[in-house]
This record gives sequence, C-alpha cells and structure tokens, in this order.
Amino acid sequence: MYHTTINDETINLDHATDALETLSPEHRQSIHLRYYSGFSDTQVAALLGLSTELVQERLRDGLRDLRNALDSAA
Repeated sequence: MYHTTINDETINLDHATDALETLSPEHRQSIHLRYYSGFSDTQVAALLGLSTELVQERLRDGLRDLRNALDSAA
C-alpha cells in the first residue's frame, strides 16, 4: 500500500487511483492533462477543442468529485 502526505494529510494512493476511476471521462481527461501532464488551462482547452471556461468548470467539478470520492474511501 502506497501513501503520501499533502498539507499534513496522509493519502492512500490506492484510494486515489480508485477515486480517479469514479470520475467521468471528461473530468478524468481534464485533470490528467492539467495536473499530470502539466498543461495550462488554455492549453488543455486548445487540445480538447473547448473553451477555457468549460475546461475550468470540468476541473473544478472533477476535483470536487475526486475529493468526495477520497472522503468516502477513507
């Protein structure tokens, strides 16, 4: 089992992987491009052919859903 600490909170990385799988494909894709691949919001929008506002909405909603999934798994 793998763990990491972020802001003094220990996160089980197995739970994080499972939580990512609960997201919609759109949210998962936006989060992956933004946070794992390091693209900016504008770059993610260009890659996906979306407005920056829609990408930011997907990121916000996806991160909210991810937090909820992690809270449920804890």
